[in-house]
Amino acid sequence: MAKKEATESTLNFWNESAESYSAGVRKELKNKNINDKWVQKILENAPRKKVLKILDIGTGPGFFTINFAKLGHDITGIDISPEMVRVATENAASEGLKCNFRVMNANTLEFPDETFDLIINRMVSWTLPDLFECYREWRRVLVPNGKIIVFDGNHYINHFDEEKAKKMRLHMRDIMLRGEESNDHYDFHVRWKYWEEDIPNIGINRPSYDRNMLLKLRFINIFTEDPAFPDDDWADTGVGTAAFMICAEKPNQDQENRFILNEYWDAIAGAVSARAVKRIRDGSAAATAKAIAKHIPQGAKVLDIGTGSAPIAIELSRLGYDVTGVDRSPAMIDMARLTTEENKAGIKLAVADAEDLPCKDGTYDAVVLRNVIWNSYHPQKVVCEAARVLKKGGIMVIEDGNWQADIAKWEAAHEDRSAFPNYRKRDAGLGAFEVINEYYSKLPLNKESRPAWDKEAVAKASLETVSCEEFDDPMVTDDLAPLGKAFILAARK
Repeated sequence: MAKKEATESTLNFWNESAESYSAGVRKELKNKNINDKWVQKILENAPRKKVLKILDIGTGPGFFTINFAKLGHDITGIDISPEMVRVATENAASEGLKCNFRVMNANTLEFPDETFDLIINRMVSWTLPDLFECYREWRRVLVPNGKIIVFDGNHYINHFDEEKAKKMRLHMRDIMLRGEESNDHYDFHVRWKYWEEDIPNIGINRPSYDRNMLLKLRFINIFTEDPAFPDDDWADTGVGTAAFMICAEKPNQDQENRFILNEYWDAIAGAVSARAVKRIRDGSAAATAKAIAKHIPQGAKVLDIGTGSAPIAIELSRLGYDVTGVDRSPAMIDMARLTTEENKAGIKLAVADAEDLPCKDGTYDAVVLRNVIWNSYHPQKVVCEAARVLKKGGIMVIEDGNWQADIAKWEAAHEDRSAFPNYRKRDAGLGAFEVINEYYSKLPLNKESRPAWDKEAVAKASLETVSCEEFDDPMVTDDLAPLGKAFILAARK
């Protein structure tokens, strides 16, 4: 899709506004209190680095660029308006600085991938013709764990909120009666052709819109605030522009992988819960739990890692075990609580990552890892973490299979894949397979031979394999029927 570019009227508007806007910024630059507050607010939310590589988008007359250059940060200021870049350069020179200003479009950045630690702007994003594409482009030039910090407001909100409109009219009346000089800010009651044709971000619900776009682009640690801007002379009147700050972080590769997997399991939690209920009702969950329980002393304190909708945890509790189920997906745990309540099972549930369990060393007599390790990007870490929370002499039970590797083998051997029920789901467009399959293809255990890998993994975690056998898991669904069987491995600490 072609990127929407700024129109000639947009360029004209900001070129013509450069001098008047610059006068306000020059006044700000002389106010140390305002300067310090802006800088402090940004640094509070910026990556923790002594010298940040910063991109100031829509720098205008250069306020942010000048302030951060004074502090020794490596900052570049860009603006689509040549006149804005000109006045910014002049303002920097008047402060004794030679800053890096460039004429550039916000959605077509002339920088390599992963260039900047931080992207900042204020009162700019509302003017952009395609904010979503800008956010996508900004993400590209951020380093992993780099951040964006956007200050903006719901400009012209009075056109969409009658209470704001009333306050705006009274405020304008008071200004004129006081004999203050009028400027373009007092025309906010007029429907300008400029924002009608060129500025789609007027009239949308921000920052909710921004947050949703950033989520779509897989930013993490997104949060918003409604701070009182140090230079906002509208705030006290109640007219304002509903000012806000939004911050977001670009994930590193490991965080992005987790984001995708968590998003996937959260999304299918309802379906997994229904499957769990069916397996409880038809007795297959009980059969699988009994096969696992053969390796665990009666009455043991058990941690079911990656419990999903808790069918195994529920059935183990019915066999007399003290069971806690954990899963990294909050939605899964929510569904597990529902299934637990329906079955009147006395188990404890919590959201927890298998790679970072919130348990003390040596807490449990047994840990269960059923169909969990294959789904990890750090499987050895999962095994070691599970071993850590085991008591001395405790038992680890791994029930799993070569699921992704077996699917790949089956695909290679079958040109006609319609016999595989999972493909009928894909052909029907159910599930974001074009997304999740890409990430599943990167799972490290796809390339390993199991359970040979598991025997080595438990040994590395200082556990001894007690038994390992092929297992025809009655809970395995029909869509995996063409594949190989599962296995059960028991190991002692």
